Amino acid sequence: MLKAKLKKIFPVIFVSTIVILFFYKLFLPDFSIFITPDYGRSDSWHFSIANKYYYSQELKRNRIPIWNPQIGTGFPTLAEGQTAIFFISNLILFRLLPFLYAYNMTLILSFITAGIGTYLFCRSLDLTKLASTFAGLIFPLGGFFVFHVQHHNLLQTATLLPLLFWAANEFLEKRKVLYLLALSLIISQQIFAGFPQLTFYGLFFLLTFFLTKTYLQKSLKPKLIIFLLLSITLGFTIAAIQLLPSYEFLRISNRDLKPQQIIQQFPYKFKNLAQLLDPFIWGSPENGTYPRWTPGTWGIFWESSAYVGLIPLALSLALIISTFLKKHKNKKHVINFSFILILSLLLSLGMSAPLHPIYSIPPFSLFRVPSRFLLFSSFAIVILAAIYLNKIAMRRPILTIIIIVASTLNLFFYLYSYNPTGKAKNWLSVPINANWLRENNAKRIYSVGQATPWTNYFIANGWTNQEYYYVARNSLDQNSNLIFGINQLSAFESIQTKRTAYFETQIKKDITFTEKTAKISKKIASILAASNVSHVISPFEIDSEWFQKKTDSESFDNTSFHIYENKLIPRRFFITDSYKNATSIPSILEIYNSEDFDPENQLIIEDTSYKNNINTKNWSVKTIRETSTEIELDVSLRGDGFLVSADTYYPGWKAYVNDKEVSLMPANINKRAIFLKNGDQKVKMIYKPSSYKHGQIISSISLMLLTVLFINFRKYKIN
Repeated sequence: MLKAKLKKIFPVIFVSTIVILFFYKLFLPDFSIFITPDYGRSDSWHFSIANKYYYSQELKRNRIPIWNPQIGTGFPTLAEGQTAIFFISNLILFRLLPFLYAYNMTLILSFITAGIGTYLFCRSLDLTKLASTFAGLIFPLGGFFVFHVQHHNLLQTATLLPLLFWAANEFLEKRKVLYLLALSLIISQQIFAGFPQLTFYGLFFLLTFFLTKTYLQKSLKPKLIIFLLLSITLGFTIAAIQLLPSYEFLRISNRDLKPQQIIQQFPYKFKNLAQLLDPFIWGSPENGTYPRWTPGTWGIFWESSAYVGLIPLALSLALIISTFLKKHKNKKHVINFSFILILSLLLSLGMSAPLHPIYSIPPFSLFRVPSRFLLFSSFAIVILAAIYLNKIAMRRPILTIIIIVASTLNLFFYLYSYNPTGKAKNWLSVPINANWLRENNAKRIYSVGQATPWTNYFIANGWTNQEYYYVARNSLDQNSNLIFGINQLSAFESIQTKRTAYFETQIKKDITFTEKTAKISKKIASILAASNVSHVISPFEIDSEWFQKKTDSESFDNTSFHIYENKLIPRRFFITDSYKNATSIPSILEIYNSEDFDPENQLIIEDTSYKNNINTKNWSVKTIRETSTEIELDVSLRGDGFLVSADTYYPGWKAYVNDKEVSLMPANINKRAIFLKNGDQKVKMIYKPSSYKHGQIISSISLMLLTVLFINFRKYKIN
């Protein structure tokens, strides 16, 4: 009995073991992390690791991190989605385990999930264990996944793709409600994983697979489509706790992509198809030999590869050719996945292919980087190769094993050493600049110009020498500041509110650079002080009488990171009676940029109901208590005035004065303000968005519905 069970699950154990071996360098000889650099920064270090570090800290404090006050003057972490707050493995592992263990384990678990899901899907196609094991190894260890290890949330979304197809195929074969319920859960987890582009693309190809299969089998019935759509809908309602806040954010964001931007910013050319034969045929970013990314001309390496090896590619092409020359047992599967392969490649090619008008149609128009359709190209190649290998496995199992071993070793040979690792204890040690800022009680920092020397070094050298990137930790560029408990003015995000975008533009447009210096005007120093920025960090020398150099980091490649102190006094809160009204963005910006506007002491509000007879005399503001979603202040005010907070204005923030709710207004583009009358009072600002509350209710009801359906109808068949 035990022997039979072990035999049944042996392929799953085998696939998991090989994946773990592929990542053993994360644990031996030292505990390590992937620190793969990108243009301007490292998506691994500055985004995935940093965000998950904050996430882990909040979970261990028994808090759901729906808001992050340490980046971007406050940022809606849940609404942005990429932290993958409700993804089940994240919730469990980051809550229970030390951060490093949780991070590396969730990364490896993503690859294992992709492998097991692919194995199960191939078994549902009635392929042999050997052929299914082959697919379960090749798909997760292929180029799309390995070249994206820095994108934690992208990986977690992508790895559920095979399970999506497995659940749909099992439903078509067995017609059990159980598989529709499984599909709903998988879809909800894909949404929670935090990469909506791949979730949408996955559903697009799931429907393609579903409709093509039922059409070829002559079993296409409206009832089946309705049940599939109901299953997808249930998946979306389970994920409402994520979707409603994200929709709220999207409505006020600056995400307004034009079709030309989508298909030209990160192009995938016919020339890139050669990377199916050799991912490094045009060079490698590892040593700086891959051509530089140029929008409209040449794309980014890790967005341009669906490499799974020459053997799988050859097997898939041989299958396609042989199927159309003679009868084949799995002809319908071959037609289905050949169609998926061709369609995904055409969509990946963007402007270079005839399907590019589709990117003007929502929701295709919401996402950049069409070449991410290569995920489905690599999946189709692997499935087609497994179908052909299935034919060999039934006649020549030894040859099949040789093919599996050779294909796996090929991926190890080509891809194993691609991503650089750094010793975790070194990378997570406090950099010199972070230590200095802590000791000197810095308030909020602003990193300036870090991307320029980083990109120059990256293009010229890749990561053959990692020392520059290690020293560059001292920039504390967003969001790496989270790892060391430093508050940063900016945020590294996928989208931002229009207000935040306008505000950042006002700062950046007036900072000018030469080869070695950055010039910052008094107006910018004043804006930064009004935003509670006490220090600026830059690899450039700051040329400004309003900033005083305090210290430097260590140097590498003639680059060190300097800390400058803002001579103007930074304030998070101030009270004023000096204000101006403006009701449109152009008029707000006109006032904000005028010479006579003082952002440290004056206010621009959009509420025109206040009269000019406001008089502020003396005031004081003291912070009593603060969490990530709540601030409590003791305010003493003689006269009337506006309390201004240097924190992000965002839907869901509410203000209370002596426990009575008052109006919270946008001020000075993206800050918050409330009107206060004379006296001593307790002021609270609390983040409790209705989108999150409504999402909780819908998700809870949907999970209860799923449970009821599972208990009562899991064995029910739809005829």
